[in-house]
Amino acid sequence: MNRRSGAFWDVIATLLLLVIGGALLYGNLIDRSFGDQLLFYLQAPLTGAFVGGVMVLAVLLRWLGGLGSKSDGFIQFDSAEGSVGISVRAIKDFVERTAREFSAVTSVDTQLSQSRKRLEISLRVKVQAGNPIPELSQVMQERIREHMAEALGINEIHQIRIHISEILGEAAPRGDSIDAVE
Repeated sequence: MNRRSGAFWDVIATLLLLVIGGALLYGNLIDRSFGDQLLFYLQAPLTGAFVGGVMVLAVLLRWLGGLGSKSDGFIQFDSAEGSVGISVRAIKDFVERTAREFSAVTSVDTQLSQSRKRLEISLRVKVQAGNPIPELSQVMQERIREHMAEALGINEIHQIRIHISEILGEAAPRGDSIDAVE
């Protein structure tokens, strides 16, 4: 679901909940005859089921409208001159491009989280067989840290986690694997 349709359903769900809640409040607190009439209609099985279904649908649409909005945010970093906000998507793309510089890496998926002004990066990586994974991981972490500091000015990286999700292909002869790391 893209962001625009999510916002549309979020508005529709909110309006449905406001109308139903407003009618119930009005009927019970302001115009009791309206409340009695509303109660009469809600006691009919189809009407009550319909209103209940609309309320459940409104809550579901509201919930679905909020999905995906976290990845569209910005991460703020303070500098001497003020604060800088970089979109989460831009940082993810930058980290994934840096990780793909290694010939051993075939696929990268990045997750970012920020807590207490500390950025944490998790990469799920698929690599070619025959590469020294501890060395590859260490060099990749160092390069990501250096590139983030140089290009984006982000020095506040708390942790970079690399998860090898898959090792692809056949193992290369032992002497050829160092080339893939550098």
